[in-house]
Amino acid sequence: MTSRYQEQFSVEGIKFTHREKVELIEIDNAFAKATITTLGGSVLSFMPKGQKDLLWVSDTAVYDGSKPVRGGVPVCWPWFGAAKQAGLPAHGFVRSMVWNVEKAVHLDTGATRVLLACESDENTMAQWPHPFSLKLCIEIGESLILTLISANLSDESIDITEALHTYFAVANPVGMQIKGLEKSTHLDKLASDAPAEIQNEIVVLNPPKDSVYLNQTGTVAIIDADNNRQIIIEKRNSQSSVVWNPGPEIVKGFADIDDQAWLEFACVESGNVLDNFITLPSKAEHMLSVQYSIEPLA
Repeated sequence: MTSRYQEQFSVEGIKFTHREKVELIEIDNAFAKATITTLGGSVLSFMPKGQKDLLWVSDTAVYDGSKPVRGGVPVCWPWFGAAKQAGLPAHGFVRSMVWNVEKAVHLDTGATRVLLACESDENTMAQWPHPFSLKLCIEIGESLILTLISANLSDESIDITEALHTYFAVANPVGMQIKGLEKSTHLDKLASDAPAEIQNEIVVLNPPKDSVYLNQTGTVAIIDADNNRQIIIEKRNSQSSVVWNPGPEIVKGFADIDDQAWLEFACVESGNVLDNFITLPSKAEHMLSVQYSIEPLA
């Protein structure tokens, strides 16, 4: 299957391919290899030279275009979590849309920049009656930088929640430390009657876990000890973080995650969710940016 972008962006180190019905953009530069899909505007792989992949994708992920590829960095927008209206998809609809490639270039620094975009259409207006445009700038260099730009094209203000639902490939999530969430407001989504509380200690991941950390703007570090590395998450215009791993029982409800695969990943998501929603005035833009880096453990 020939990509419509191959001639348009004929650049060495940038290749457009397909896996079944899903279009892939493969990047290979001086710093890293990466794979992006136009389905959902999702980064599926980021592998700095000489290192293991930062990201996890399920071995049983679906590539027939019927649903998002399970893993990588799905974009949750214009809502995070369950929809307010019954029958609408969790985490919004843009992760199921095919995004357009607006730019694919190598920078003078040696990094590669890919710009993806999607916008409102009849299908989105039926689910969420607000015209919008959404862009995702992906920079592949020594680190992975994602910048999501939301534009409200309507004549009235809108409220959105959003997240980059990142699946990190880790050697062992059980007992793994996640630093930087201290002093935020913790909501345990697995305990519906649990009150919000201040997170006083370093988070230790013991799946199952589905926790939201509100009013959290600082840098987060995942201590991937068995891989002898830490994953550094630096973010801008993000007031929330989410930590998720389904554990051995909840994972059985996911057809596209093997029953043992919960031992291979941890989701630490950056965005603006629940009470940290964004109110976007008419004709205004909002930017969410996250940089992911890998550093050796001291």
